[in-house]
Amino acid sequence: MEQQYITHEVKSFREFQDIILGIPTEQFILYRGQALDKTLLPKIARYNVPDVEETEREMLEDFKRRSLHLIDYHPGNSWDWLALAQHHGMATRLLDWTENPLIALWFSMSTRITENNTDYSVVWAFNVPKDDIVLSTEDKDPFKGRTVKVFKPNHITKRISAQFGWFTIHKSERGERFVPFEMHPDYSSRIFKIKIDPSCFKECKIRLHNFGINSSSMYPDIDGLAKHVEWLFLEKEL
Repeated sequence: MEQQYITHEVKSFREFQDIILGIPTEQFILYRGQALDKTLLPKIARYNVPDVEETEREMLEDFKRRSLHLIDYHPGNSWDWLALAQHHGMATRLLDWTENPLIALWFSMSTRITENNTDYSVVWAFNVPKDDIVLSTEDKDPFKGRTVKVFKPNHITKRISAQFGWFTIHKSERGERFVPFEMHPDYSSRIFKIKIDPSCFKECKIRLHNFGINSSSMYPDIDGLAKHVEWLFLEKEL
């Protein structure tokens, strides 16, 4: 498949900001930060299973049964159940996105220590077609359909709310194979990638902290607070 998407490289927070500010305001853009420059495939695509849809359905039903005593909020439909499972690390056909480019930038660097970095992190941007946004998830089967859809989950966790989370839900061809999103003929022209030079990680993290984006705000719980305090006292001045 021929690559159609554009790639930018930035070496400062201002260069990243300038690219974002250059996007027409009428476009609805979702962003995804990745610590490594990997293809856009959902986690379930990494596994070689004979029938992806059947396996996913069985996994989701088992997750529902086993999680009831572990959660305070019980999702009302399969879309939110998938989002909850994805949020807690289970392989699904979902990819996480955010409507806030600064949050995506933070996630691209959140697992990276500033020193000894040599690889670029990346932020993907997706110009969402309005027709692909699922306006109501009631009485719809997330596994059906042949095209990628976009949906905003109910705020079933504090983290999804804090991260302005959205999801793309990907479809396998003939129930067998997923096409990398950036190579999909219907979407590759709507996607671009920003590569972040590791030399500017420290500056970007400090700038983002000044805008209120850090571990404590992205993970509004005791774990997030602990990570943020550690960064403030041990990593910020590296």
